[in-house]
Amino acid sequence: MTPEPIEMRSVTKRYGNHVVFAGVDLTLQAGTVTALTGPNGVGKTTVGRLLLGLEAPDSGHVTGIARLRRAAVFQEDRLCAHLDAVANVTLVLERQRRAVVGQELARAGLHAGDLSKPVRELSGGQRRRVAIVRALAVAADLVVLDEPFTGLDTSTKPAVMEYVRERLAGRTAVLITHDAAEATYFADRIVRLPL
Repeated sequence: MTPEPIEMRSVTKRYGNHVVFAGVDLTLQAGTVTALTGPNGVGKTTVGRLLLGLEAPDSGHVTGIARLRRAAVFQEDRLCAHLDAVANVTLVLERQRRAVVGQELARAGLHAGDLSKPVRELSGGQRRRVAIVRALAVAADLVVLDEPFTGLDTSTKPAVMEYVRERLAGRTAVLITHDAAEATYFADRIVRLPL
């Protein structure tokens, strides 16, 4: 049976008197990657937060997410600074999946010597890769990636992008990005906000 699509219907979101967007309709087909693009302030991150269930719409409906396992790469890394890279990833995994964490971190470009350091001692790009691996290691039905490649240097970014593309294959995902090349590389569909 094909999973139902995730839908936003006539969604309005405001913070106080500021209307972020009004009447937004968006459909995410199962197993596809949708890129959300557009200028700053149009609500791309807010759409991601609504899809993750971290925000509720002021009007309209978000359907198809109630029973989904969800994972995210946020704009900030949200790691436990005192834990090492492996421990940060294993926090979100079932016991049987923990054995592969070192391999996944290595595939994302972290060296063996960096895996046991507290993440506060890692560079910004290394921390970003830990956050990416943590989100993609979870058996999530929906993955939201909000500017996931920010902070990666130009020599590291292509390999990390390929790692992410491999891990998103067959999964429903939303990529929030300002970068048209990233959107084209990943997305089955590109949606520009405002709609």
